[in-house]
This record gives sequence, C-alpha cells and structure tokens, in this order.
Amino acid sequence: MIPPRLHATLDAASAAMLVLLPHALRWPARLSRPLALAGLGVAAYSLATRYRRGPEGGIDLDQHRMLDAAQGAACLAAGLREARPGPRAFLTGYGGFSLAAAALTSPEGPQGIPLPDSAVATDIGPDLMRLRCGIVNVAFIGAPGAGDRDWFLVDAGIAGSAPFIRAAARARYGDARPAAILMTHGHFDHVGALEQLARAWDAPVLAHPRERPFLDGSRSYPPPAPEVGGGLMAELSPLFPRSPIDIADRLADLPPDGSIPGLKGWRWIHTPGHAPGHVSFWHEATGRLIAGDAISATQQESISSAALQTPKLQGPPAYFTTDWLAAGESVRRLAALRPRAMIAGHGPALAGPDFQDALDRLAGDFGALGLPRDSRYAPRLLPA
Repeated sequence: MIPPRLHATLDAASAAMLVLLPHALRWPARLSRPLALAGLGVAAYSLATRYRRGPEGGIDLDQHRMLDAAQGAACLAAGLREARPGPRAFLTGYGGFSLAAAALTSPEGPQGIPLPDSAVATDIGPDLMRLRCGIVNVAFIGAPGAGDRDWFLVDAGIAGSAPFIRAAARARYGDARPAAILMTHGHFDHVGALEQLARAWDAPVLAHPRERPFLDGSRSYPPPAPEVGGGLMAELSPLFPRSPIDIADRLADLPPDGSIPGLKGWRWIHTPGHAPGHVSFWHEATGRLIAGDAISATQQESISSAALQTPKLQGPPAYFTTDWLAAGESVRRLAALRPRAMIAGHGPALAGPDFQDALDRLAGDFGALGLPRDSRYAPRLLPA
C-alpha cells in the first residue's frame, strides 16, 4: 500500500509531468494539448482527494484509485496506437505507472485459500476438457472423436476467441458440431464468441431462464463494484462491457428438472449470486464439477493471478457479484456435493484432497474467506 503522503507527492509529480514534459519536448499539439488537459485533470481530482480515511468532503481514495486506473488504461491504449517512438514510450510508460499506482493502493480483496501445485489437475477424464481463452475457461463435454451433435460446449470465452475455440473443437471432434452450447451465465467474458459459434455450428444455446434477459438483448447487468479490491482486474471493471447480447433466436431454457437434453449423467444446478441465472454442471457418477463463476480457482480480481493462473480457491469474481448471500449459499451447495475434480470459470482445473479440503474450508467460513472487505452489494455482510 502506498502511504498517503507519498501518494499525494506522486500525484503532484504526475500532473506536472503531463502538463510540462510534452511542451518541453515540442510534441505536436495533437499530443501536448490532450496530455496537458489530462494533467490538469489529475491535479484537480488530486486536490479534491481525502488521502486519509475520514468524513470530510471531496473524493475518497477508492474513487481516486478508479480515476487513476481509468486514465492509466486510456494512456496505455493511446500509447499502443501511437506511431512515434518517443510519445509511444511515454504514453505506455505513464499508463503502466498509473495502473500500478491504482493496484498498489487497492484493498486486499477476498482472502481466499492459496492452493499447492498438487491441487492442480492435468487429467479430469477423457470426456471432459478445459480450454483456457485468455482470462476465462471454456469446457468441452464429450470424448475425442464424438460424432456430429454428440458433444457440448460450456461457455464461449472472450471476444475474439471463436477461431481458437473452433480450432480446439476441430482437433478434438473433426467437423462434428456440438449438440448445444451450455451457458453458466452471460457476463462478457463468457459470451464473447457465443453468437459467432452458435451460428457457425447452427447450435442451440441453453441457459437458465433468469439469465435470458442478458442473452436476448433486453437488460444490462448492474454496474460492477471496483471497490472490492484485490488488484487491477477489479480496478478496471468499470471499463468491462455489461450490455446484453441478443441471441434470442438460438436461446432455449434449461429444463426445470435439472436435466440437460442429450447429455446423460450430467445435471445443471442453479448457483446464483454472481449472476441471477448462474448455473453449474455436475456429473455425480464421477464427481466432476463445472462450477462456472460460482467458484474461482485463481484470484480473478488480480491481473497477475488471472494471467499466471496462480492456484487459489475463492468465491465468485468479486467485482461482478451482486448477491453475496446467494453466492455464499451457492458455494456451500457445491461443496456439499463433495466434488473430486472441478473446472471453474477462471483458473486451473483442480482435483484431489488439497482441493477438497480447501473447498470445505471456503464453504464453512465463507464470511471470512469469500467476502471482500467492501462492496456496494454487501454492506450488511461486511465487517465494520
């Protein structure tokens, strides 16, 4: 955590650098003017910041941190588009600095349970495969070589992942198409390639009825809660898409009895909290669980953990979770199944006694291990 006095000093230096450096280097007005305005903006919101906790007026450090993260992301994006080496280096460097400042002043986030490497599973059965698509996982249900309409895809990754998912499907199943695409929920990182894949494969999409508004274009998700802390993924969450997609012509409800048409041995379980219609998929005979975002296998609030896939058992990604009472109950419901192996929406596949013990601990003390210290969606549950 950056001390308040050092934070204020760094803000003053940042504002001065944005205003003065481009002018001193005689950069063109198309660069120097926007950067000078950005510097004045940094000065303005820094002067209005309460650098220590208290009831006084102005903006608090949580709001200040979000402004740092937003301007850092904007500068980094501008730098990556800039052709001139000098301005490019300055913009990307300053963007990275601002993002680092936001991360270093971020609260800890949910505690979770660090896992040893022995909990990471490399083999979860011949008929189940995890495919990592950037920060998120998708799953294939069906043995290699399954015929046309004899396998299922769970979730659809981030935007731009359709070629990657189709290549993996082709390597596993040849030209065979899935019977359906099963959705745990409709957040942006799970539906990025959904429309493209569903149309390419002429496949139906099955989801919980309460998730339908987010998949038929009628409702956006609630705003995120970057104040949950834990790292840059949380800080940047206000920039993540939350508008609905519209695949109404492909969309069907999962059957109310928990079955999945055409998929023997698997059932769906309603696990709300992270999203109203979130579901997980369970194979009782083998004890395998596709948890979606009801449980995380890495600290998804942290960009480094999300990138490195550091094993850590947590509740749902905190910045998008809107019902923490339901989220805790969903974790307890899944833990009661005693799964032997799990694919979560984020992080490595997990299996074995270390994973099972950690899941029992998370379910048994979700208040201490699963909740963030701050969230607009859980003020009555969090410690004072």
